[in-house]
Amino acid sequence: MITILKKDLDRVAKFLVGIELSGVENIHRMRIVNVLKKQHEEIVAEEVELLKAHAEVDSKGELVRSEGGGFRLKDQESATEFREQQEKLFEESFVIDNPNYKQALETLEGIIMNLDQKLSNEDAEIHFLVVEAFEQAKEEKGDDE
Repeated sequence: MITILKKDLDRVAKFLVGIELSGVENIHRMRIVNVLKKQHEEIVAEEVELLKAHAEVDSKGELVRSEGGGFRLKDQESATEFREQQEKLFEESFVIDNPNYKQALETLEGIIMNLDQKLSNEDAEIHFLVVEAFEQAKEEKGDDE
């Protein structure tokens, strides 16, 4: 089992893909990456639905773009409410706890915990985030036993 905040799904998936692996390690990594990508796509779709509820839409129901390239929110109250709901959405946890991914997660945990690469900036941050997620899962598993 591993828990990742929804706001971090895409960054974690991109980080994992950037690790040089082959064979079974690569297959197991990609199983998890595909789960993360699928969930990220779902959250993006949910964010668009939230946006449609708070932004201006045209006669076809499509979002109206602002001059800056973003989307035009209806008013300040809508903007505030959208940002609050968006934050709640992104702060939700996504848990991979499917028995079908047990071996893939174990393989990935070994890779992450023993990663022998120099990391900096965002890669270092994401690596730390994933290490913390695996450590938290171990602690929770220990509490259950």
